[in-house]
Amino acid sequence: MLKAVLVVACALALGACAGVNTGPSLSKTSTPGVDADTVKVASVNQWAQDRGATVVWIHYPVKSREPDRPGIDH
Repeated sequence: MLKAVLVVACALALGACAGVNTGPSLSKTSTPGVDADTVKVASVNQWAQDRGATVVWIHYPVKSREPDRPGIDH
């Protein structure tokens, strides 16, 4: 009986892990003040699609900030 309960518990635990989404996230782009470079993403995706490839973004590119200019207060 104990063996059957252990087998069922293991099966349920492993089944729960299979349902978890572990794919790439947008955590970098959801940070306030940080914007994904959507123009670059679109152009790279189009370039790849034209050549029959697929792009999988792990970390989306981020727009570069303009360098601080001397004499301008932010």
